[in-house]
Amino acid sequence: MENFNYNSVPFNYLHCLNPACSRSSNCLHHLAAQHVPAEVARIMAVNPANYPSEAERCIYFRSTEKQRYAWGISALFDNIPYKKAIYLKREIHDLYPRTTYYRILHQERGLSPAEQERISGLFTQIGIGEAPAFDRYTEEYEWDEQHTPKGCVAP
Repeated sequence: MENFNYNSVPFNYLHCLNPACSRSSNCLHHLAAQHVPAEVARIMAVNPANYPSEAERCIYFRSTEKQRYAWGISALFDNIPYKKAIYLKREIHDLYPRTTYYRILHQERGLSPAEQERISGLFTQIGIGEAPAFDRYTEEYEWDEQHTPKGCVAP
């Protein structure tokens, strides 16, 4: 992780300082904690009293595996029949608040794999056989706490 950019860590992201955790080398919370620059005066951290006795049961674990994010939807409807494109545009617009939708449209906010699946499901639902084609793709860490990786078990 020598190319880790701490500037990508969201403000108030939870850091883990548990040196004894057997999963720390693959945990995003621990990775963030390892790369805190000296000029950052404060961080949010897991309370040591909450470290689980079994690392496999840690509710704070987040994988360091990067995910494929999609950026931009400007050409999403180009190869779709007009009426279906209008319907899809309205459905996708309804998934997000207005400002978020326009941030996605203008590549200011990426779409997580789960969001891409949701949009792909809309395509399938109306009989579009081809997968949605977004403007570009990048590999990013999954910072969003709402998308808990599979296998994360509560204590």
